[in-house]
Amino acid sequence: MTNTTLLEDYLKSDGAGALSDAELDQQLFAAPVAQAPTRPAAPPQQQTSIEDTFQNAFDAFADKAERSDSIDPAVKTASHGVKVLAPLMLAVARWIDPNESHEKIEQTMGAVLNRLRGDAERVVSAYGVTPGDAPTWLVSQVSGQLMEVLISAIERNNGSVMKGHDQRYLAPLLNLAEQAGDISSSPYAYPNDPKWSLINTLMIASSEVMAEYQNFNYFHEDASVVAQYVTEFLNERVIEGTLNDLTERWGLSESERGHLGASLLRQAGRILASAWADNVVATLELIKELPVESRREAMVGGYPLTAVIEAFENNYQGVEVSAVGALRAMAPMREVMLSPSRASSPVYG
Repeated sequence: MTNTTLLEDYLKSDGAGALSDAELDQQLFAAPVAQAPTRPAAPPQQQTSIEDTFQNAFDAFADKAERSDSIDPAVKTASHGVKVLAPLMLAVARWIDPNESHEKIEQTMGAVLNRLRGDAERVVSAYGVTPGDAPTWLVSQVSGQLMEVLISAIERNNGSVMKGHDQRYLAPLLNLAEQAGDISSSPYAYPNDPKWSLINTLMIASSEVMAEYQNFNYFHEDASVVAQYVTEFLNERVIEGTLNDLTERWGLSESERGHLGASLLRQAGRILASAWADNVVATLELIKELPVESRREAMVGGYPLTAVIEAFENNYQGVEVSAVGALRAMAPMREVMLSPSRASSPVYG
């Protein structure tokens, strides 16, 4: 079993290595950014708010844009950098007071960006593409999706994502790469196709759950088996369940189905990941109370995930009800009548 690692415990150590300006540029940008002449250091300030930190980051990217010979790509790059940094900074600031430890925030963000680059390269490589030769759009898309997963894990106080050597959360994405064979048959090659959009979002939602798996695995040692279980569960519950029912009831087009399905899957992934994390302490307490033989069986064969699934259902049904309510309010004329047997489903409340 992997010991759980809380982010707040990780932050108490020196695990978050600082990155130099050059290394930070290397993480944020596909190509190295030329360094500007060193400026005199600003006088130290007693307190630095999260807004000040964000503004400083934006100013740095704006300076790079102004120095570029090609202003449009530079502005896009700078904008992307701010887009990446802002949510990461806010997530880290939940656990570190920026007024007390500005340096720790920078170190932690640097550690996340450092592992993000390596993880994105591994996913890209799984499609048979050398990271150095991969198109910018591919690296950007993969990095953006992985960043969402990492930020969500940080918000849940998951410290295992700070351990760069543990990449089990990538299992759903790597499984998809094996099935696709190459980048031309992957979801990344068809970003606007509703069908591929659902598959892609399903993999990201599964990865979010697997980020919690690598923090505590409920004694299920085979990450690939768990990744397949999580993916199949979300597919059956969300796509084949909720989405198919809503599609039939409101006559959704392929584009509408893809858009709504992606939203449902992202919510479902976060709910299941939270349910996984929230039941760790209770599960350990229950295992301690089991007879010795039962405890041994649970630790060897894996503890049942019943409590996790039940916690997921308690919250996900609220998402289903909200989706029905929104569609009924915005498009009442498209709703079709149902037979009494179908009307008993939670989706049709």
